Amino acid sequence: MWDQFVELVRLAIFAAAHACGGSLGGGVLLVSFGLRVMLLPLTLRVARRNREQQRRLAVLKPELARLQQTYANDPALLFRETQAAYRAHGVRLLAPTSLVAIALQMPILGALFAAVRTGLGSKIRFLWVADLARPDAVLAVTAAALTAVVSLGAMPSPAATSGSAPGAAILASVIAASTLLFVWSSSATVALSVGGGALVSALQTWLLSRDAKRTNA
Repeated sequence: MWDQFVELVRLAIFAAAHACGGSLGGGVLLVSFGLRVMLLPLTLRVARRNREQQRRLAVLKPELARLQQTYANDPALLFRETQAAYRAHGVRLLAPTSLVAIALQMPILGALFAAVRTGLGSKIRFLWVADLARPDAVLAVTAAALTAVVSLGAMPSPAATSGSAPGAAILASVIAASTLLFVWSSSATVALSVGGGALVSALQTWLLSRDAKRTNA
């Protein structure tokens, strides 16, 4: 069943490549972008919910600090009072929507990775890349940089979360380094897929930013 699903994604890539004039790299980008756009309504809903939860947690932070001080010697009562505060402010740390999003994304994106990790053939060129089955340094760095920029843009402002700008920059750097390590040791098709996903993430970040501007208007 799983192998058939992966093969279906692989066939979709070849069909997209045919639509792109025989460009396999274009097919990988098109399918990677398309699958993530298909998931965008769900991931956008989860992202909006997470931002709202972060906002509520920031408002709740002084009360949580007071509870920790008041019930420092009674962990059980502290837990109950903390949960009561969460309920009163509508904070749900783990919502069914988030679980559904994970359950849907994992097999789809897992199948996409399984389909592109081998390069889909040897000695296939795309733009400056001589062989999509082998790693490409420029493509890997580009994909990692795109992922880092998108990750940094997707993070809520320090004012909204009582966090720090340096902390967000460090986290974005860690994400960039992890992505670079991953794509550096993979075929160039994996880097193309990651780059296509980063473009959809950038679209999601823009939509969230537009939401924030409308709320503050």
